[in-house]
Amino acid sequence: MRGWALGEQLLIGCGGGGDAVRAEAAPDREAACEGGDAAACLELGPAYETGDGVATDVLRALALSDQACEGGEVRGCTAAGTRYHTGEGTTRNPARARSLFERGCEAHDALACYDLAVLIGGPRASSPDHARARTLFGEACEGGVLPACNNLGLMHRQGVGGEASEAAAAALFERGCEGGDARACHNLALGVERGGDPSAAAALFERACEAGLGAACARWGALHEEGRGVEADLERAVSIYTDACEADHVEACVNLGALHAEGRGVEADLERARALFERGCGDGQVVGCRSLGELYEEGRGVTRDYERARALYERGCESGDASACVGLGSLYGTARGVPRDHARAGELYQRACTAGSSLGCFNLAAAFASGTGVERDRAQARALFERACQLGEARACRVVRR
Repeated sequence: MRGWALGEQLLIGCGGGGDAVRAEAAPDREAACEGGDAAACLELGPAYETGDGVATDVLRALALSDQACEGGEVRGCTAAGTRYHTGEGTTRNPARARSLFERGCEAHDALACYDLAVLIGGPRASSPDHARARTLFGEACEGGVLPACNNLGLMHRQGVGGEASEAAAAALFERGCEGGDARACHNLALGVERGGDPSAAAALFERACEAGLGAACARWGALHEEGRGVEADLERAVSIYTDACEADHVEACVNLGALHAEGRGVEADLERARALFERGCGDGQVVGCRSLGELYEEGRGVTRDYERARALYERGCESGDASACVGLGSLYGTARGVPRDHARAGELYQRACTAGSSLGCFNLAAAFASGTGVERDRAQARALFERACQLGEARACRVVRR
């Protein structure tokens, strides 16, 4: 599984195949399969995949799925396509996978339509066809594949493959959530929170967290930190983060690290914070990389190391963390760990401001006001101070009020 940016989860995965045959029935199913019973071949595939009653043999599982497909069992086409898509037990072959998924989808196998949508519209697609992927996710959703409802909701929310519609996205997330898809509950909660109902959002985040989605646990705990939608309760936030972190949900580990770094709700422990940030960063949580960079920049709990801070900020910034871009810009502006480069700092502040960082907008406004790294432009500076104020930067608001 993979995730799309900003916590809006996109399930990328394939499935397929028949119900596993009972171990004691394997010999009879083997005979039936050899006699041309495609359904028996389909049932045997999962047995060879898991070693249930037979020796594990993923190549045999693939051959049985292919045989079932050729015998008219469309779920066999989907199962074989899955293996060619992932390269599990065989050489990865996207063209063969696509052919099999097309065949299954044309025969109204909703899972094949889902997998085909992932193949042509997902991050590994060489030439993504988002419009068709959107249609296919719709067919799969109607066929009861809940992750397809979630993915289609994301496409509607972000305007991928067609027009953006938050109302359509919410309906799809609600459908997936009611069916038990934790990612759909999480994405529904994000929209509900943005819509101004943190109480309803908290209930949805809790539901998704209890279903095992780490991003939801991180946000549910954060609501307890902030007192949004629930009573402010740092002790409860620590408990949520700790339980989720122990279950290997690294988003929660990063949030727990922040509390240890600040000594809020727990005893201040910079060594523990560093370890938690490293764990998150190593698992791809860009906030963990940025938070770790801040420790190295400030020399808190570690030996000050601007080079290490720069590398961590770069990693976070390139992955879309606006605050990491601000940190990196600050290093370039003050010649810490890198040669002084005000123009580069301005570019980074611009990127951060565009992504909604109040500090990025404030720093960029200051650059335009003084002509540092950019041509002096008081009108542009004023506009940026106003945007920074709107985003919550108090210093910008004081400038605007002058």
